[in-house]
Amino acid sequence: MLLDLQKIGETLREKREEKGLTIVNISDSLCLRKSLVQAIEKGDWSALPHEVYVRGYLKEYAHLLDLEDDILGLDLPVEDLATPEVPAKKEVAKSERRVGKKAIFYPLIFVLIIAFFVLNQIYKERSASKATPREVAQPASVNVRSTPGEQSTLPEFVEVKKLMVTCHERTWVSVVIDGTEKKEFMLNPEDIIILNAKDNFDLLIGNAGGVKLNLNGKEVELTGQSGEVKRVKVS
Repeated sequence: MLLDLQKIGETLREKREEKGLTIVNISDSLCLRKSLVQAIEKGDWSALPHEVYVRGYLKEYAHLLDLEDDILGLDLPVEDLATPEVPAKKEVAKSERRVGKKAIFYPLIFVLIIAFFVLNQIYKERSASKATPREVAQPASVNVRSTPGEQSTLPEFVEVKKLMVTCHERTWVSVVIDGTEKKEFMLNPEDIIILNAKDNFDLLIGNAGGVKLNLNGKEVELTGQSGEVKRVKVS
C-alpha cells in the first residue's frame, strides 16, 4: 500500500519552515537533489524513485527534523523506513564501532587542544623574532596616523584568531569569516573543524545543541537546544 505522501510531505514542510530551514539546507544535509526534496514535500510520486527508496529518504528527513514520532503517527512503520541497502548485521556492527570511537574521542580532543596551543605558541615566537616594522603588512582595519615630529609605527605582528568547532550531534554550519569569506560544513558526531580569522566569525548553526565552540583556547558560551537553528557572532 502506497504511503500518504502528500500528508507526510506537508508535515515535513511545516516543520522545516518552523525551524527556519530552506530546501537547499535539506538538500545539502541529506545529499539529495532539490527536486527530490520538493517532490517529497508536494507528495508527487511521479517525480520520485521506487517507494522503497522514498521510505529511506523519509526516515532521514524525519530524523533531521526530529520528527520520527510524528511520521510514525502517519502510518509509516519503523521497519518500512529502513534503507534497503543496509543489512541489519551491518547496522549492529556500525553501532559497535561508534561505541569504540567514543572511547577515544575525548582523549583525542584533549591531545588536539594541546597540539593547537603548542603550534600557536611556536608560530607567535617565530613571527616575533623574524618580523620588522618594514616587513609587517599593515592590516586594512588598522589606521596609523602620524603628527609632526612623530614617526608612525605599525603593530609588531597580526595575531590570528582560531575557532575550533567540535560536533557531538549531526548538524550543518555556515560561517562568514571577517565578513567576506563564506564556508559551509555538514558535520557528524566526533567531527572537528578549525577556522582562522583576523577579526571575527559569523556562524549560522543548524543544531545549536550539537556543537561546542572554542576561541583561542577559551570555550565560547553557546546557549541552544538540540534541533534549534541559531546565529552566533564570535570575535
